[in-house]
Amino acid sequence: MIKIEKFEKIISKEDKIIGDIRYSEAFSNKLPIVIVTHGFTGHKDWGFLPYFAEELANEGFVTIVYNFSTDCVDPTRDIFVDIEKFATFTISKEVEELKLLVDSIQNKSIFSQKLNQIVDTSKIYLIGQSLGGAVTIIYSAKYNVTEKIILLGTVGTLFRYTKRQISEWKKKGIWHFTNTRTGQELKINYSYYKDLLENNFFLENFLEKIQVPTLFIHGTEDLTVPKSEIEELIKKAKNPFVELKLIEKTGHTFGIEHPFTRPTSALQTVIALAKNFLKQ
Repeated sequence: MIKIEKFEKIISKEDKIIGDIRYSEAFSNKLPIVIVTHGFTGHKDWGFLPYFAEELANEGFVTIVYNFSTDCVDPTRDIFVDIEKFATFTISKEVEELKLLVDSIQNKSIFSQKLNQIVDTSKIYLIGQSLGGAVTIIYSAKYNVTEKIILLGTVGTLFRYTKRQISEWKKKGIWHFTNTRTGQELKINYSYYKDLLENNFFLENFLEKIQVPTLFIHGTEDLTVPKSEIEELIKKAKNPFVELKLIEKTGHTFGIEHPFTRPTSALQTVIALAKNFLKQ
């Protein structure tokens, strides 16, 4: 039986991180912590993330899936209810909010009294999905606190735009786009791209600094992030701690759409790989 506790981490008067903590009371030993970071236009209730978190909780992990402060989402309709706030997100902002979350885990301020007694805050594992993989890589390189890292369908580069797109984005100050999953019209301020430039967010430079076991899991038929993009990232980083597992005949979300209905064989393979890697 999986228990679920909700938490809020207040950042400011208008900003907060919210999340769900899943765990099982069937284990007597101290439980390591797994933090799952969602992808672009995702959220803590998207697709397979809750199921994935529950499966890991069943294996003796305390799992945390969360929303950044700019993720003001109605999970029942899968839409952003504050488009203006979403437009302000940057990679730097998300990395620093992940740091705030980890700090709150280490000092146990987001846990109930019951959880405080069973969590092992010395063992923190990170899982990043899609764009959340980039956030995870950068955070892990900057702050050496995690024991292991898993990257699910992660992006291989944050510089994904043509010169024409960048020029228009800079001129207008805003990039408008349609969320292909929901049809909702969204936008991102140019400050997002400016943040990439100012911080030299080339992922290979961060990946090469990571000194803990890091597992990439990627679908061979991923059209959003081609496997060649990940292979190139790993080649550039030249990091002996990095391993890549390719899953044949599956795409960016391992065959899962939102709302989640049932696991695919590809997702079950992902979960099995994750469990084995975290328990090694």
